Amino acid sequence: MIDNQQTDTQDCTPTVPVVLRAWRSGGGVFALFPTLPADEYGRHCDAYAMVGQHTGANYWLCLQASRPATSTEGAPLVRELERIGYRPRVVQRATAAMHRERQAEARRVNAAMRTAAG
Repeated sequence: MIDNQQTDTQDCTPTVPVVLRAWRSGGGVFALFPTLPADEYGRHCDAYAMVGQHTGANYWLCLQASRPATSTEGAPLVRELERIGYRPRVVQRATAAMHRERQAEARRVNAAMRTAAG
């Protein structure tokens, strides 16, 4: 019998809000992470696509150039996000609180980096 201590533990990975979009011009489905900063100021959010993978994105420009992905279109991307370690919570749009959370996280990371360098 194999003793696996992790089988009885609950996953501690936090859920992360994800906005699934499809490019209007074609080119597939992508995920926006409105609470995860992609730059030092939190102006851009993290984004992910099956082709190209992680990048930074301007949330508002991405909304203008895309449409909401259907659940059928987004399902493979959600499965891939789960496979690489995310626990996505699909939302239709980011709230103001999510944008503030992203900016606060960028400030927190910057402060930690200054402290570590100091």
